[in-house]
Parts: sequence; structure tokens; C-alpha cells
Amino acid sequence: MSKVLVIGGSAAGMMAAYAAGMCGHEVTLLEQNEKLGKKIYITGKGR
Repeated sequence: MSKVLVIGGSAAGMMAAYAAGMCGHEVTLLEQNEKLGKKIYITGKGR
């Protein structure tokens, strides 16, 4: 098992973290915003 650091909680970052976790890696996900995927939320006008 490797330790994986994913920087950025965008859709791609969350998917990378998920995929690494499913492969058995220990994952740390860093995001500067208070919520993950905040930009995705904004593009959908909060829906």
C-alpha cells in the first residue's frame, strides 16, 4: 500500500482520490476551499 496525496478537490481530484483508494492506497485529499467540488456546485447554480 502506498500513500497518495491528491491536491485539489475538483471532480478530477475527487475521482483520482476515489480510484486510488479503491486500489488500496492510503489517500489524502487537499482542497483550499471549505467544500469539495465547490466549482461544480457553482456551475449548477447551487442545485
